[in-house]
Amino acid sequence: MATRLQLVALLVSLALVGGGILSFGFVADRDYTYRFDGEVTETPESVPPLYSELSESERGYVDRALAGEVLRFEESPGRLPQLVERDGSYYAFDYAAHNDYTDPATLVPLGSILVGLVALVATIRWEVTSRYVTY
Repeated sequence: MATRLQLVALLVSLALVGGGILSFGFVADRDYTYRFDGEVTETPESVPPLYSELSESERGYVDRALAGEVLRFEESPGRLPQLVERDGSYYAFDYAAHNDYTDPATLVPLGSILVGLVALVATIRWEVTSRYVTY
């Protein structure tokens, strides 16, 4: 039978794991990439925006991506087009978000999850071994 101390240790470890998982979703740092994916040979089903209709910053991003550069953003640059029509050709772009695991905002929740898992395993082992060891 588990003691109160073992029950408290179990609840604290579960709280660390749960809090780490929840906080990871809210505070984990995300980085964004935008790159040229290729020219589309078939006419797309939806009408993509014309290159001339894009804002100056969007045109700059599209031009840099077409030149072969992979653009990386620390903050979300907003909605970037994934398909653009320019001079009668259709160009596809890949816009993706990735977790930045080197950022402290991401490391703290991961550390909390890891500490909680270690504490959870230690608490379970403590409770199981205390059943068979008599003093």
